[in-house]
Amino acid sequence: MLWNELSAAAPEQARRQVETARTSVDFFVALLYGHGVVAALALLALPPAGAERPLLVVTAVALCALIPLWYRCAVYATDEWAAAVRAMVNVGRKPLADALGLVLPQQLSEERAMWQLVTRMSRRPYRDAADAAFAPYRAAPSDPNPPLHPPGPGA
Repeated sequence: MLWNELSAAAPEQARRQVETARTSVDFFVALLYGHGVVAALALLALPPAGAERPLLVVTAVALCALIPLWYRCAVYATDEWAAAVRAMVNVGRKPLADALGLVLPQQLSEERAMWQLVTRMSRRPYRDAADAAFAPYRAAPSDPNPPLHPPGPGA
C-alpha cells in the first residue's frame, strides 16, 4: 500500500538496487517466453519448410533446451529482487516514518501495529479518529510556541 511513499523516502542506492534486480527478472522472463514463442513458431513452420527443416528442428531444440536455464536465472534473479526490496524496507522505514511525522516505536510488534494503522488509514478518507489513533506514534513537540524567526545576533 505504501510502495510509492517508501520508494520516495528510501535512500537512492536502495532504490537503484531494487530497480536493477527487477530489470534482471524482466530480462530472464522475456528470454524464457521469447525463446518459447520462437521455438513454437519454428515447429509450426516445419511442414512447409522443405530444405530448411533441419535448421528449424535444431533451432526449436536449442531454444527449448535454453528455456529451463532462463527459468532458473529468473528464479535466482527473483531471490535477488526480494532481497533488494527487503533491504529497501529495512533502510527506508525510518525515513518514511520521519516523512509521515511518525516516530518508530522501540518494540517491533508496536512498529508493525503502527504500519498496519498507516496502511489502513491510507485506504480510507481522513477521519478525526486518525488523530487519536496516531497519537502514540507522533513526536512530542519540543516547544509548543516556537518563534517565527530565529533570534538576531544581539539576542
